[in-house]
Amino acid sequence: MELFRETLDICQLSDVGYTGRWFTWERGNLPETNIQERLDRGVANASWISMFPEVRVEHLVHSFSDHCPIFVNTNKEDKWERTNQFKFEAWWIMEDSFVDEAKRLWEIASGDFLQKMEMFRKGLVKKMKQVQRKKQ
Repeated sequence: MELFRETLDICQLSDVGYTGRWFTWERGNLPETNIQERLDRGVANASWISMFPEVRVEHLVHSFSDHCPIFVNTNKEDKWERTNQFKFEAWWIMEDSFVDEAKRLWEIASGDFLQKMEMFRKGLVKKMKQVQRKKQ
């Protein structure tokens, strides 16, 4: 760990902080065996931070992994309001149509990567809402 800290210091990298849960790694389901630590971090040098002064690292909720994903937002305006935040539902992958629909949506999406991701997200949410309505 000391070598890692020295490497961060030599590269002039510093922790940019976070929002959300205080931990990024969790092990154990029972209160007496549960361990939570902040292992994953966003780091940057002063030059990068000056280019993205509004940087925000968010610890997202995890489902299958013991590590929380981290989201690095460099947008100047906060476009990621909690009420509109995309949430991938674990039950989606259990649906027979999911894989084919995901492939189809990705293939028809156009634009740069972020535009494709947004089209993919909207299509996936729409399709899974339809699937959910049919089950009710």
